[in-house]
Amino acid sequence: MENFKFLENKLINFLSSYLNSSKANGFILGLSGGLDSAVVATLCSKVAPTKALIMPTSISNKVNLNDALTLCQSLKIDHQIVDISEILASFLPFSDENDRLRVGNITARIRMIMLYDQSAKLGYLVAGTSNKSERLLGYGTIYGDMACALNPIANIYKSDLFKFASYLEINQNIIDKAPSADLWPNQSDESELGYSYKEIDELLKAIENSDDLSKFDSELKSQIIDRMAKNSFKLKPPAIP
Repeated sequence: MENFKFLENKLINFLSSYLNSSKANGFILGLSGGLDSAVVATLCSKVAPTKALIMPTSISNKVNLNDALTLCQSLKIDHQIVDISEILASFLPFSDENDRLRVGNITARIRMIMLYDQSAKLGYLVAGTSNKSERLLGYGTIYGDMACALNPIANIYKSDLFKFASYLEINQNIIDKAPSADLWPNQSDESELGYSYKEIDELLKAIENSDDLSKFDSELKSQIIDRMAKNSFKLKPPAIP
């Protein structure tokens, strides 16, 4: 994964080809101020008109908002800030505001509703921002952040995205910050998963390549393999009779 020029060209060709075959006018994505969406926005902006929706809630980290705005200005892409706090609040009577997972899932699905509404208005394709590590672990919300028309980074491990982002000259503030879905205060992906993406990706790559797994920590293996099995349904189309 070191030939980043080849990777960039391949992904740009993928985006361009899919856009042309779909007869769409451009791309739209949710921009969080994090690494994954920054990479996708950068790639899409090299191909066609791209719009970013920045969708904070009342508890969103202001640093992420500023980083997202800085990226939009750097890429010169159309962007809109849509505070979804009131929309989220209207759902909470039917949920449990103390259940962070349920509230996080609702938040992710509200954001995808906004994206698909704008997609219909503009004739733009919704670009996904879930990396390979998240997808294999099921670390995302089905029909939320995992929903999209196409996803250029779906087969790139998170640990490789850091280097790719540097190659793409994405702002160092975005690259250096701890990965977070920013669904609640001080939320951290790696704290939630229990291991760093470096550790997780080494194991995921070994599994993919059918390598010997004996060198890996048994607790890490158990947690990751169980998580993959439990969440594998998220990568499959809905079951039908």
